[in-house]
Amino acid sequence: MIISTSILASCKRKEEKGYKALYRHSLPYVFSIVRRYIIREEERKDIVQEIFATVFLRINHFDPAKGAFKYWLRKIAVNQCLMYLRKEKRLKHLVPLDAIDENKYAEEMRFDALSKTMIERLLSKMPEGYKTIFLLTIIDEFTHSEVGKMLNISPETSRSQLSRAKVWIKNRLHQDTKLKANGLF
Repeated sequence: MIISTSILASCKRKEEKGYKALYRHSLPYVFSIVRRYIIREEERKDIVQEIFATVFLRINHFDPAKGAFKYWLRKIAVNQCLMYLRKEKRLKHLVPLDAIDENKYAEEMRFDALSKTMIERLLSKMPEGYKTIFLLTIIDEFTHSEVGKMLNISPETSRSQLSRAKVWIKNRLHQDTKLKANGLF
């Protein structure tokens, strides 16, 4: 997604045509982010609306010298989704670091072997806390330090939650494989 400087300049001048163009060009990208974090379809439209309201109100804060518009927009979208999940108290599946047996989760998993459809299906069933950490670190490529700041947790808790999310996926894949082998899937 590339937004022209003329569209951004038009938005900064508070011109309706600029807002419309930015919305039209950015909507698919923003919706793809919201769709990953928010399961309920009826909630997505409100969050997308909030994201664009924030973008339009804060467009003058965008500085192209600090990075591409796409990444500024992504950060706003992810933060808006996280604020919504916090408000709805859906991030309750985060577990304190001392409650985790790290040896149990040591084995790494390769996600590049999974199809996009398979990952989306797994994410739709994953507990919100695991899903949020997985999306932030694996899909949106934030560091554990960044995730920690966003969620007000330690980087170590972020790492452990990611390990648990990977184990959850691995167990779910194993379970699905057993069901297929028995002709139940």
